[in-house]
Amino acid sequence: MTTAKRSVDTELKASNFGMMAWLSKAPSLSFDTAAWLGTTLLVERIGVFPSSGDIHRPIRDPLSLLAHLKSLYADKALDIDEREGLKVIFNDWRFRVRIRYNDPAIVINVETRCDPELMPLKTAELLSQLEHFER
Repeated sequence: MTTAKRSVDTELKASNFGMMAWLSKAPSLSFDTAAWLGTTLLVERIGVFPSSGDIHRPIRDPLSLLAHLKSLYADKALDIDEREGLKVIFNDWRFRVRIRYNDPAIVINVETRCDPELMPLKTAELLSQLEHFER
């Protein structure tokens, strides 16, 4: 499958934002240059992983929250990484929780794979777990 074909398929899966059509008309981009490939890959990445962005929340005990989330999601996860907080990866979504040590707070980011409708649902699900830990 060519990069262009993959880009179109990705765009269709990601609600057809029209970015590829615009980029194909941009005069400064050439289909046979590395710049085009880089731009195409960037657009693919945005469409493939819709993101909540960073959500900051004050938390009384961030380490207890990380332990709670790990126990809650561990049995369904494909991978768990605890090097910089907690990152949990599933088939169709993933989340990351980082601790801000200068004040007891966390930063949450949720991403889904080619599913813009799933992202707010999973974000709300994750945020609902914070109620017992918020200041």
